[in-house]
Amino acid sequence: MKISHLILILILYSSLSNAQELYVAVGKNITHFDYKSSNGSDQNLNFRSGSGNNFEIGYVSNVRNSRLHYFVGIVYNEFNAEASNYSKNYSWETKYIGILNKIAFKLYDNCFNTGIDAFVNLGFNSSVLVNGDQFINNYYYDITKNEDFSGINLQPFLGFNYKYDVSKNLNLNFGYNFSKTFNVFNNSDEKISFNTHQFQFGLLFYLF
Repeated sequence: MKISHLILILILYSSLSNAQELYVAVGKNITHFDYKSSNGSDQNLNFRSGSGNNFEIGYVSNVRNSRLHYFVGIVYNEFNAEASNYSKNYSWETKYIGILNKIAFKLYDNCFNTGIDAFVNLGFNSSVLVNGDQFINNYYYDITKNEDFSGINLQPFLGFNYKYDVSKNLNLNFGYNFSKTFNVFNNSDEKISFNTHQFQFGLLFYLF
C-alpha cells in the first residue's frame, strides 16, 4: 500500500471518530473444559470448572453520530479446570496472550436515571499459549507443545457491560461475557475447547 493511501485512510478514520480512549480491565474467568478423546475415555471423566485471571489493555474509538464503540487491545487469559475419574485427579493451568477485537453497541443512556449506560458486546480474541501445566495426581506435565492447547486459539464472545462516568475524563466499566475458545489448527482426533464465563471491572481514560 502506498504511503499516500495509508495517510488518506488515517485521515478518514480520524474524521469519523468522535472520542478516543485508553482502557484497562481486570477480571475472573470461570472455565469448564469441553473435551472429546479419541478412545472414549472422556466419558469416564467428571469435569469441574476452574477459576483464572483476565487482563486487558487497549484502545477504544467511538464512531461519530453512532452508538458503536470499537475496542482493540492485548488480552491475557487463564483457562483452568479440573477433572477426576475412579482412580486419578486431573487439573490444568493455562495462560494465553493475544489480540482482542470487540464492538460495543449502546442500548440505553442513563438507565433509570442512575447515570449508567448499558452496552451489548460482540467480539473475538485470537491468542497463543505461553504457559501450560497439567497435573495428574502428584505428577506434573508441561503441555506448552501439546497440540490440544498450542497453536492459535480463537475465542468468540458475547456479553454486556455498564459504564458510569466518574468525571469528564474517567469512566468505570463492569460487565460479563460468555465465550467458547477452540484451537483453529488442531488436526488430532482429540478435541478440547473452553467454555468461559468472564466477569470484568475496568477503567476508561479519555484522550480527546
